[in-house]
Amino acid sequence: MAILAIEGPSAAGKTTWCRKHFPSGFVEAAQETLQAPDLFADPREVAAFWVERNIQRWQAALQIEKRDSVAICDSDPLKLYFSWALWKAGAQDSTLFEIEVKLYRQAIEDRRIGFADFVIWLEAPIDELRRRAKADATRQRKRLELYLELMPWMNAWYAAREHVMPGAAREWSTAPRLEDLGNFFPHPRRYDAALLDELLAVCGWRPR
Repeated sequence: MAILAIEGPSAAGKTTWCRKHFPSGFVEAAQETLQAPDLFADPREVAAFWVERNIQRWQAALQIEKRDSVAICDSDPLKLYFSWALWKAGAQDSTLFEIEVKLYRQAIEDRRIGFADFVIWLEAPIDELRRRAKADATRQRKRLELYLELMPWMNAWYAAREHVMPGAAREWSTAPRLEDLGNFFPHPRRYDAALLDELLAVCGWRPR
């Protein structure tokens, strides 16, 4: 039993990886829709929308895990790293991140969302990411350059996650074999809100 998240920068090949290795089904990434608030709109509205959307993705992963033993998510449902990276990269102030911290923490306590048992990190050189994005006719990446600026902070977040959950965040070359994932059990701290506090502390942030 395990929930595996495939992460990395935009155009790293996450969706392609999921389709290749789990063609029978996976939890798709949360995409912007007409109903989604603009990223730079009221942070309370933005946080409420995306946290709820990612809770839905986590719940979908639980159903797949129950059915197939292993659930694969195209990007991490616990997507707090994104607003943190926006803030650290200077694209936004800390407001959205601080609101999301409270929402995600409560959702963890309520067991509506949790920590993926494994995160596999995919990456490529920036020029290659730009090339892939340009060649991909299936998706618009209007904020590609902004997302590329977030890469160092995303890497820092998952390095901090590996610090508090040793062995649970790996690059593809060091990840567990896919055929072995069914033999794993959910991480014992999957729904531990204190683990989120520890992760945030390693990232250098504490609640005010």
